[in-house]
Amino acid sequence: MKTCIPAILAGMALSVLLIPLSGQERISMSNSGFELAFDRRGMTSICSPRDTFRANGLEIGSRFGDIEVLYKIAEGDWLNIYTGGRERSYDSVNNRVEYEDYETGMPVSMRQIFKLDDNALDWTLRLETKMQFPMTIGDLMIPFNWNKPFDNRQIDIFENSYTKHHFIAGDASFLYFTKPSGNPPFLVITTKKGTGLEYFSSEGRSGYRMHVCSGKSGMEEQRGTWRQEHTFIDLDAAGGEESFREFGLRFHWAFSYDEIREILYREGLFDIRVVPGMSLPSDLTATFSLHTRNVIDSIVPEFPGETNLFYLGETRPGHFLYEVSFQRLGENMLTIYYNGREKTILEFFSTEPLETLVKKRSEFITQNQQHRDTSKWYNGLFSVYDMKNSVLRGPDNTDGFDHWWGYVLACDDPALCKAPYVAAKNVWFPDDREIESVEYYLEHFVWGGLQRTDKEDPYPYGIHGVPNWKVSRDPAGRAGTGNYNLDKMKIWRSYDYPHIFMLYYHMYQIAKFYPDKVHYLDAAGYLERAYQTARAYWIYPYEVLPWYETYKIGCYNELVILDIIEALEDEGEKEKAGFLRQEWEKKVKYFVYDDPFPYGSEYSIDRTAFESSYALAKYGVENEMKPDRELWYDKNLKKWHSHPEVSQSDSRAFMERQHFAGLAVRGWLEPKYFLLGSDFTISSDSHCMSYMAKMGGWSILDYGIHYSDHPWDWLQLGYASYLSSWALMNSGNEISGYGFWYPGKENDGAMGWAFMSSKYGRAWIRKDVPRGAWYYDGEADLGLGATFRMARTVLAEDPLFGWIAYGGTLSKDKNGYSVIPRDGVRNKFSVISEKQRISLSMDRDGFAKEKPVIISGTLDKLSFSIENRAGEAHELKLLIQTDPGRKIRLAHNNRNIAPAVKGNARVATLKLTTDKNDVVVYTGF
Repeated sequence: MKTCIPAILAGMALSVLLIPLSGQERISMSNSGFELAFDRRGMTSICSPRDTFRANGLEIGSRFGDIEVLYKIAEGDWLNIYTGGRERSYDSVNNRVEYEDYETGMPVSMRQIFKLDDNALDWTLRLETKMQFPMTIGDLMIPFNWNKPFDNRQIDIFENSYTKHHFIAGDASFLYFTKPSGNPPFLVITTKKGTGLEYFSSEGRSGYRMHVCSGKSGMEEQRGTWRQEHTFIDLDAAGGEESFREFGLRFHWAFSYDEIREILYREGLFDIRVVPGMSLPSDLTATFSLHTRNVIDSIVPEFPGETNLFYLGETRPGHFLYEVSFQRLGENMLTIYYNGREKTILEFFSTEPLETLVKKRSEFITQNQQHRDTSKWYNGLFSVYDMKNSVLRGPDNTDGFDHWWGYVLACDDPALCKAPYVAAKNVWFPDDREIESVEYYLEHFVWGGLQRTDKEDPYPYGIHGVPNWKVSRDPAGRAGTGNYNLDKMKIWRSYDYPHIFMLYYHMYQIAKFYPDKVHYLDAAGYLERAYQTARAYWIYPYEVLPWYETYKIGCYNELVILDIIEALEDEGEKEKAGFLRQEWEKKVKYFVYDDPFPYGSEYSIDRTAFESSYALAKYGVENEMKPDRELWYDKNLKKWHSHPEVSQSDSRAFMERQHFAGLAVRGWLEPKYFLLGSDFTISSDSHCMSYMAKMGGWSILDYGIHYSDHPWDWLQLGYASYLSSWALMNSGNEISGYGFWYPGKENDGAMGWAFMSSKYGRAWIRKDVPRGAWYYDGEADLGLGATFRMARTVLAEDPLFGWIAYGGTLSKDKNGYSVIPRDGVRNKFSVISEKQRISLSMDRDGFAKEKPVIISGTLDKLSFSIENRAGEAHELKLLIQTDPGRKIRLAHNNRNIAPAVKGNARVATLKLTTDKNDVVVYTGF
């Protein structure tokens, strides 16, 4: 039954009654910005009329309005507010819905008001005592559940569901929700004055709660730590001065990230930017901007005596800049006090210098995480380390990782990612002991065990999968861990292959650069293994078990195939290079043309895709591919894929689409070290800041450096992504206890798998974990492997921060700029300004340690010294990328070098001496 409001006669004052409605009637309320639905107890959906795909809008899983309040009177029990008699009223003229929970005899009432205006949906909650009893509120929880991307239909996963981002930080808290497609609109929830959020709790895929106060639940949870105070709210008896409190949220639709930032500013919160990131090495400084209308009273460091904090001024109206650095390793909090009584927080993490971390992690893996026992089938295995118990786990010491779960210890991503990281590190910083460790692993664990040899038929070079190669090769053992596909050889997991061909490729580099340091295979032998493993990657999984659609899913580290192609071409192996290229181009075309949302991986929505999706787009932008007919047959869809028209502009358009889709599963506006630049899948509550922080972060940084017309946001986010997951590393010195997460010299160099942002939670590896780094390393080294394609120092002319150095220290004078690279590897350098972009990268060695790269004030001359890390004379290739039309001149030790053309870049071959290697690069028109 509809309730009608009678027309108001002209000239009469508007007088509207709130009309009580029957409990079952549903209400729709809308204007130009919102479409809302309510049932008898609260709001059930919120849509934007401008949303092209608003089939369901953002559906509130258990409705918004089921507020949970726990109170007690005197020394009584904790009780819930009675909500069984909830009354609802509707004012259709003023777009207002009210709910009230109160009956005579109740000590407290709860009223909720939903008011829709042109710009936002305003929600107010009023709690008021009704008897002569003061009371204490122990928990005020606001549940918010939404349609998550678990549907089987692709369009619903990517356009009719959302991922959650939140900044739970006192009075300046906010949330926003993004579609996995990356397309707008974005739902933004801001707090009103007097409504701070201090805590959150969640239960699996549902049950997310924002806590205005959390004194009871937060203090009862003694496990784990929390960075904000768990508080209570006191109410006077009825009629008292403080017998009621009002709280509120505002809901907004935004259509860009800049618009979200503007909403935060407009609503009296903070739009915060931090460079270079919030996981900050102790030898670098950070600058942050507070864009706000608030009056900042003070910013107080958690450790004043070990923090340097300086106010730099209001560089643009409403933008207040500060510089900070930390001497104390580990978590560091800044508390911002404003408007006399409000506060919010910024959470940083201080690490050791990046180069220390890079080297220390590799050393720890080879010295503490390798099993060496010739009587064991897993001799040579690099396995996972348990920081909590300071022990190396393995097949005979499982900590519950048994049967199928044994993959954590001896194969799959947790175990296979370690050797590739060590190998990659030794390309840049060779160490005899570490290289020997990797070769021992290859000889005793990989070849003929994990990997089928070239003599094993069928499927030579295949990689055996879960739970380990011993079980995978044993039919009876397999039958004990799985109940289907037992008729097929278990070599089908596409994701396993890139670990191994990446490892072989880096060993090829080591053997080529430092031939006296390898003893298992020579450079040609390693390159052949890399090729054959990459070839098997394209063929075996899809042939054995077509569910593994290698052409359709993003697999981490598969972009190394492009390096293998280049190496094969350099070595004269044109036919082998051609095979890998044709397979790679099949995948490029699939991602660009054949799937509107090619962002799945092992799951329908998975942050894992966003390294590959960018690498594939970049290839399509930089290489002219040919049209085709019936390129490959899709066994699952039972169709041929054809591409009658192919253009580089199509790949460029896909590059943009995948970039914004990647932001849906990455922290961008949330200024906490474990959120800014961090990866997650649906929400960051129990699993964030994992391997894709760096791997997907590489795509954002590279996009900003080379492609974006407005690179500043992506330099900020990309570099924050690079720095973020270093906070998972347990490292330090004697003063810091050799590690923040699990102190002790025996754990110095250990690593956390991912980050638990809840106070205490259940990780998906079936371990209960306190807030912080998980105590197993697992897949973390997969992300660290991306260090060596991502690490670079960037001098940028940011429109807000001015000239800054990402990953380095900057000094300026009248002649130009001087930057000391401290990015961890020291082999890449970029200058990004509105006038010019130039990037340098070396195929080995690096910029001299603690010596500056000097850039002229006109940005057309770069001078630097190269560090010879081999200790003997050898050749180095220097790649130079700059704006189209610029000419490149180069001198090495005062000798002019003519660079050769390489695609859109130039490459110069330098003959390094063991003495000095000074280089000058000139750019001009």
